Amino acid sequence: MHNRRNFLKLSAGAAFGGIAATMPGTVSASECNPIEWDESQDVIVVGSGFAGLSAALNAKRQKLGSVLVLEKMQVIGGNSAINGGWLAIPKNPIQLAQGINDDSAEELVKDQIISGRGMQNEAALRQIANRSLDAYELCIDTGVKFREGFNIQVGGHNKARAIRTQHGTGGDITTKLYEAGVKEGVDYRLQHYIEDFIMDGQKIIGVKVRKNYRFPDLKTGTTIFIKANKAVVLANGGFARNMALREVVDPSLDPTLDCTNALGATGEVTLTAMAHGALPVHMNLIQTGHWGSPDEGGFGWSNALLSIGWHQGAAISVLNGKRFMDERADRKTCSEAIMKNRNTDGSPAYPVVLFNYNNYAKDDRVIRALRDKMAWKLNSLDEIAAKFDIPVAQFKRSIAEYNTHVNARKDPLFNRKMDTAEVLTGPFVVSRIWPKVHYCMGGLKTDLGARVIDGRSMASIKNLYAIGEVTGGIHGEARLSSTSCLECLVMGIVVAETIQADLQGAV
Repeated sequence: MHNRRNFLKLSAGAAFGGIAATMPGTVSASECNPIEWDESQDVIVVGSGFAGLSAALNAKRQKLGSVLVLEKMQVIGGNSAINGGWLAIPKNPIQLAQGINDDSAEELVKDQIISGRGMQNEAALRQIANRSLDAYELCIDTGVKFREGFNIQVGGHNKARAIRTQHGTGGDITTKLYEAGVKEGVDYRLQHYIEDFIMDGQKIIGVKVRKNYRFPDLKTGTTIFIKANKAVVLANGGFARNMALREVVDPSLDPTLDCTNALGATGEVTLTAMAHGALPVHMNLIQTGHWGSPDEGGFGWSNALLSIGWHQGAAISVLNGKRFMDERADRKTCSEAIMKNRNTDGSPAYPVVLFNYNNYAKDDRVIRALRDKMAWKLNSLDEIAAKFDIPVAQFKRSIAEYNTHVNARKDPLFNRKMDTAEVLTGPFVVSRIWPKVHYCMGGLKTDLGARVIDGRSMASIKNLYAIGEVTGGIHGEARLSSTSCLECLVMGIVVAETIQADLQGAV
């Protein structure tokens, strides 16, 4: 135990009132109490997803001393472990082997500028894109395996640059980063919940932690104080599971929407940082994943299945049997188009996506979806129309029209790129779609080095850094598919370099 005493200002609850009261563990007292440190670490990383694991491993490789990762849940990985394992990497080896030689970091940024709709941080996007191959090499170095020969064009991208992990989950990456961290001396602790920051003016010097916490019961565990000698890195992700906060920052967001996120994505650490002056940006920009399925909970298989459906198939409204969107547009565009499909009473009229079964019968994405009954194999358009109550005559006209567009390689209705589209002949794989809340574009404002900005002074809060979904203002109105993993891995590299540079500058 360290005997040096400091003072803890408990202010988060007072700053956020009713919202804080809904958050497990947000501090509500305002008095100052003397503390004794229970232990001391050089770098404390909060969160164990892509960003936190990358930051911890790279902090070790920057020789920053002891590195401690604190995870409030009972497993490593957070949302990252359950995501689809997609990674957008311009000039990745698979892309080059496919003969795609005209891609670049700048091409990726151009696509992100379009999806960001003027709200994006171009400098941050460019930094991430320019170091995308560093993220790829980090994965390869730690033993991550990607699907052989698999590199495709996903929604909103103008090039095929999205590779995918061997098993189609982010767990392929989080597991390897964790294992590498263990070998290199990173200390990981589960069920450690951040109750508050310990500040000395505009500098973070430690954290108040509830040890042996069992989500979401704050009566569990005991409080300890951990001193941070060099840095605290926030990598705690977004707040998509915090319904009270979602309602406050974006009242227009349909509260009935399901969520793809892990249960722990509730944003308490973000609120605590804001209570200590951290500047929030774009908190109302909450993205839905247009590939959600109403026939499965959470993230599910639909994301993987529709990586076929969006490219080789078509989306049809059950209300009128017609196509209604460019199936390969970005998430925001597609989500808004899908959610216009409603019955007269306002309830969702779930559209369907169909593609040919025979070409993908042995594909694990199809096998899993059919097994888990979130998709169906149907032999004819008549069977589809009967099962989903689609006006059959118009449905058949729509598919016939779509097939002419496939043959012409031109879509005059929605200007969809048709290079991968297939003539639909049946039998078919059919699934229903409805967006799910997926990603928070808003969070804490940081500079390019990941330093958290204090809104009261517009200077950085010393020794406090943030990376990944906890940060805001990077992607703008819509984040492109397969860019979150990229951002997290890259910024884990960047933040370790920043901490090293800040330490050297302070000498």
